[in-house]
Amino acid sequence: MDYEERIRELTEEVNSLKRQLAITASLKYHLMPDTYPTFPDIPEVDVYADQISLAKVGGDFFDFFRIDTDHIGLVVADIFDGGSAAALYMIAFKLYMMAELSMGLTPAELIETVNNRLAATNESMLCLSAWFGVYEISTGNITAVNAGHEPPIIANKDGVGDCENDVCSYLMAVIENMTYESYELHLEPGDKLLLYTDGAIKAGFTREMMGEVLKENQDVNAEDLVGALQDGMLEFVGDKKLTDDATFLCVCRETA
Repeated sequence: MDYEERIRELTEEVNSLKRQLAITASLKYHLMPDTYPTFPDIPEVDVYADQISLAKVGGDFFDFFRIDTDHIGLVVADIFDGGSAAALYMIAFKLYMMAELSMGLTPAELIETVNNRLAATNESMLCLSAWFGVYEISTGNITAVNAGHEPPIIANKDGVGDCENDVCSYLMAVIENMTYESYELHLEPGDKLLLYTDGAIKAGFTREMMGEVLKENQDVNAEDLVGALQDGMLEFVGDKKLTDDATFLCVCRETA
């Protein structure tokens, strides 16, 4: 084989990999919400999320979806890797979640079942953190499970604070038959819940900084609040290079 023929073969291989990567990226991003407002028929709650990705196919994932007339599912997850393998694993995570939602499981039981499915087929030895909550529209109550993820931040009329009863359990997809514990949150009208991935923390954009952004934007909607957080993080980072994806998801319980 001559040099030019080898170059042509390598070029075809690279182009094929690029096409596969583009397809994988498209599949992943089509599984995340891309319209706002997501729930125009539910004026009691305002939800929005967005991410800053370093690569075409990042490891962050978010989702929010209607479970029934009074409940919304909220998900933020982060695979500790990037590229097509991570994206495909996130697709599997999403599909397993959706399949188990129809089984009437509690949030903890659902995460345990999805963890078992992921761990049983984890040939790439990937692992992920995830936060899953079921928001009750009529009351503002949230039943949540934290699988090795960053704890939420809550902002209300009294200020900004940590979720003190957050129970951080094990990462997912590593070991089968792990037990996960749920906990309860409550949002009063006007309260905001912020979920995020550790890419923000790795960039030096601390929880305290996020809290300051929340305090400065108490009266904005979820989309504008996420935008303010992204702007604040990028302004802080400046010319420094980001090392990980950063995702923000905001839930606002609207006042009557």
